[in-house]
Amino acid sequence: MFAILDRTLTRNIGLFLGLMLAFPWPLHGLFTQGFFLAMASCLIAYGLMPYVIILAHKVGALDVPDARRVHATVTPRIGGLSVILAVNLTLFLNFNYSIELKGVCISALIVGGLSLWDDIHELSASIKLLGQLIALGILMAAGVHVDFAPDTWWGYGLEYAVTALWIIGITNAFNFLDGINGLASSLAATTCLLMGLLAWHTGQIYMLFLCLALAGGAIGFLPDNARYQTPARSFLGDVGSTYLGWMMAAIAVMGDWSSDGAIKAHAAPLLIFSVMIFDMIHTTVARIRRGDVRNAREWIEYVGRDHLHHRLMDLGCSQIQAVMLIIGFSCMVGLAALALVKSPIISVWLLLGQSVVFYTILSVLMGRAASK
Repeated sequence: MFAILDRTLTRNIGLFLGLMLAFPWPLHGLFTQGFFLAMASCLIAYGLMPYVIILAHKVGALDVPDARRVHATVTPRIGGLSVILAVNLTLFLNFNYSIELKGVCISALIVGGLSLWDDIHELSASIKLLGQLIALGILMAAGVHVDFAPDTWWGYGLEYAVTALWIIGITNAFNFLDGINGLASSLAATTCLLMGLLAWHTGQIYMLFLCLALAGGAIGFLPDNARYQTPARSFLGDVGSTYLGWMMAAIAVMGDWSSDGAIKAHAAPLLIFSVMIFDMIHTTVARIRRGDVRNAREWIEYVGRDHLHHRLMDLGCSQIQAVMLIIGFSCMVGLAALALVKSPIISVWLLLGQSVVFYTILSVLMGRAASK
């Protein structure tokens, strides 16, 4: 009975309230506007989930347990579709779309749509990479790229190359961390809230609202995924993880995170995304050393139990403990990014050095877990 009420009453009320909050009310005050945007996206995602789960069963988008996976029951794997719909509906109703934001949203929808098809029918790694490159071209054509090199042909080429490496790298790094209940959505919400605080700290109110809308969508998915006593109702899937990863990476490029020099401007988002970056680099180096991957295609297709959350569980953590530790790592290093943008240059280098020491210690712990 509770499950029926949860689907037909609570969810529909949540969806209705979310749509009401998403309406562009004439509000004043940063807190009020931000709260409405975050809650609208959150409630819409929450309200849509039962319908997305029904759709997953109809189209066969189901994740079957095997030796490489943590879950033990067949689970719908396109839950991220509710996040995409919630975020885009909230953005469409409330934002004046600049060329840059159009590029971010359109490219993210292309990546999300391609991943949705992959979750249902499965695509080869080369097709997925080609789709990401097309989306990347749209993003750059809209003017979203890093800006640090001289205005010369080689300077532009270098900026485009670094942008491509960042966007595709962060997207796949975030996708790699979608391995246990609640982790990817919690990490996305944490990352977006940290970027939102950074945007507020640097006077970018537009970016603050954008981050809050994205965080709200991720939080709205958690009740159906962050379940540890009972099986998850749905997984984020590639559709959700690639979309969120792409949006977060693109927002980081869009923002102007410091006017005091390139080091501060680029170090701040690096610290906020450092958990994802560390996990991707550590697992990649370990896999190459073991001979598990030998080229880019094998790197994309490889699925293993050697990520940060797996290693923490190998050390004795439960799923929820692993999630809380990783979120704690992200907050600890991400808060340093907030201090960094207003600090003298010596403090910047000290904060970066502190992060290097922390991840060195974490790398040693992961190595010990792997040796067990």
